[in-house]
Amino acid sequence: DPSRALEPSRKKISTIEAQRVMSVFEETIRRVEIITLLPHIIENLDRFRISLGSDLADLLQHHQVIQESYNEIRAELDKHLAKRTPTQSAKSNVSRKTDAQLEEIIRNLSLVAQQLSFSCKNILRAFQINPSACNSVLGEFRVRNENCNEMVVSMQELRDILMGKLLTTPEEEKERMAYLTEISQRERYNAGIIQKLEAEYKAGMEDKEEEIRKKNEVIRRLQADLHQIEKFSEEHIRRVKAEAEKQETSDVKNSEGKRQKLQQDINHLRTQFQSMTAEHRENEQELRRRKFKVETEVENWIQKFDQDMGERQDEYEEIDEIYTEEKKQLHELEERFKTLEAEYKQIQEERRLARERREKAEQEMARMVRASTTIQAFWRSFKVRKALKSKKKKGGKKGKKK
Repeated sequence: DPSRALEPSRKKISTIEAQRVMSVFEETIRRVEIITLLPHIIENLDRFRISLGSDLADLLQHHQVIQESYNEIRAELDKHLAKRTPTQSAKSNVSRKTDAQLEEIIRNLSLVAQQLSFSCKNILRAFQINPSACNSVLGEFRVRNENCNEMVVSMQELRDILMGKLLTTPEEEKERMAYLTEISQRERYNAGIIQKLEAEYKAGMEDKEEEIRKKNEVIRRLQADLHQIEKFSEEHIRRVKAEAEKQETSDVKNSEGKRQKLQQDINHLRTQFQSMTAEHRENEQELRRRKFKVETEVENWIQKFDQDMGERQDEYEEIDEIYTEEKKQLHELEERFKTLEAEYKQIQEERRLARERREKAEQEMARMVRASTTIQAFWRSFKVRKALKSKKKKGGKKGKKK
């Protein structure tokens, strides 16, 4: 099972540091849930007053007063910003007065926002020491704002991801990456097999259509031959009968003897006609048997084709079902891989910044070494020049004494 293969082997957090991290994150989620329900609690404070207690109710009332002050100052700030025109001269008295008022409003807004933050902290501390009030408030999660609810759900999902990361060891992480690579390779291999089978299926269909076309052409040619034979037989019979009747009329006119002779000829011709008719009937039956045989073969080929196509269709549906399932698994793996990739990029960025700082320090050290070397070289040259000057002065004094 791919989902089980990607699950960590440990089910509980073993290290104290990880437990502290999860505890802090869960406490943060609980505080966010309480903060997002504060507007509903303040609106229905009379209903919650008994379960919250007097101290917590007083804190919420004080928070409501601060919130209203913040909203009033914010509305006043928006009003002044809307009145201010971008083309107004900065040197005019009206502009300076407006800027002073804006600065005063922004300063007041900042102070009220700080008080609002302190009030939220006090409320959360009060909820922390009053578990029953916390449970009664969290039971009202259905009235939470949609955006706030999405934030809470996202934080809960992030908690599950953090739990998975804390439960996963480095060895399991390597095995997971190897498993994801194997799944990706298997997906590419299955895609190649499906493409090959589709090509074979298309080639088989084309061969079958070509074979059916050839069989239909043979049937059409046999039908044309049969129609030609029937037409030739009718024409031959009609011509023979016409000649016989003409000969009979001529013989009747001539004599009775000739009549008898013609009667014999007629009998002979009738015998010949019967034999030819029997022969033509045999030929017709033979052609009908050939036609039936060809039709039977065509029907057998059609049944075999339908059977082969049914088997191919069943095989295709089975492969398509496996492909769909593996594609779904691949999508889940890709979603998890995106999270891992983001963390990997963050680690790489931190390493890059550390490397740049190290290289910068090395460059600074090399520049200081070069500067020190240059200073030492100048100092040595200065000492040498100074020594040479002192020697020249001593030599000049000795020459004067002589």
